[in-house]
Amino acid sequence: MVLPIVKLVILLARQITRPVVHRLGALAKRNRTFRSVIVPIGQGYHSMDLTSQSKLFGVDTQRRVEPLSTDEAMNLGSKLLGEVLVYGVSASFLLYEYHKSSRKEKIKAENRQNENVELQGKIQEYWQITEAEIEQLRRKIFELESKHRS
Repeated sequence: MVLPIVKLVILLARQITRPVVHRLGALAKRNRTFRSVIVPIGQGYHSMDLTSQSKLFGVDTQRRVEPLSTDEAMNLGSKLLGEVLVYGVSASFLLYEYHKSSRKEKIKAENRQNENVELQGKIQEYWQITEAEIEQLRRKIFELESKHRS
């Protein structure tokens, strides 16, 4: 039951990513400063990806990785930044839910502790009442025994 829900949430996150990536790509095309940040990110990711794949498949790693064109690097950097944003927001929601549930658990634990203290107080009170009644009954027994002897 949980697996289909997780898949649905991942699909939703991917669908949310698409407009973010398109807006980031459009921003990179218009803004030179943003482009100067996104293009190296895309090139670095491409280089790291190809290097790790070549090491994984045992291909010669001495070969230099060909850089992507500026547009391709901009698109890859935009996609990567969009994914990071979506995963960041998802992680924020997870942390929020974790803290929320831990607060609830802390409140429950405090309530249980207060309940235990209250119950122990009642037990102590009933014990004292019982002790007093036992003492009273002992006195009555003593009085009855002394009346019976005389």
